[in-house]
Amino acid sequence: MRKLLIAISLGILLPITLLSAEKKQLIFYCGITMVKPMTEIAKIIEDKHNIKISISQGGSKDLYDSLAYSKKGDLYLPGSDSYINKYEDKGYFGRKELIGHNKAAIFVQKGNPKNIKGIADLINDSTKTMLCDAEAGSIGKESKNILVNFKDEDFYYDVFDKAVILGTDSRNLNKALKDKIIDATINWKSTAFFPENKNFIDIVEIDENIAKPKKLVLTLLNFSQNKEIANDLIDYAKSNEGQEILRRYGF
Repeated sequence: MRKLLIAISLGILLPITLLSAEKKQLIFYCGITMVKPMTEIAKIIEDKHNIKISISQGGSKDLYDSLAYSKKGDLYLPGSDSYINKYEDKGYFGRKELIGHNKAAIFVQKGNPKNIKGIADLINDSTKTMLCDAEAGSIGKESKNILVNFKDEDFYYDVFDKAVILGTDSRNLNKALKDKIIDATINWKSTAFFPENKNFIDIVEIDENIAKPKKLVLTLLNFSQNKEIANDLIDYAKSNEGQEILRRYGF
């Protein structure tokens, strides 16, 4: 009888023990370009608070659409603050902090075999190019801005029409270049220095008057269920230690 009581007790206590061991979950909507440094920062905050931080990565517009639809999540970091400014009146955004800058460049195959020197070369018949969709990732929107700033909107559409493929985010732009499907693209400069890219990609700088650095604004979502921990992650990203992590990844 005593053994039976112990067995019953264990049977009751086990689910309670398992439930108590479950970690809280913080949802972080992060543009692909910033995933590597923010994953490193998130791990530090995970260990500190014994919480699980799930990073949802993708194009900045797609991420916004996801958080706006679900009304769930804690943090949002798009590739440009234009997404924060555009949707500010929706009421989803709380605390906003500048943590770095993003700048675009022309990406070419290692060694620059096509000898691409600047934006004008993107229209050459001998150059296979790829652009990101301006309605998808932040780099698509920025590519359009750059090409219009360089000449005019007609030039943007000329380059757009000439592109052999259309991308959705910085990751598939880099993949097309590494796979030698294309000769050149416009992408966020920091991604050229990622370990998986640096041996395959070179960059051609674009004048800052044409490709202006974009603010990276880490934003607390008003419907966050973990505001204290989310604010701690923002504080860490702004700290000297967090800024050093961002600098290592080219930000």
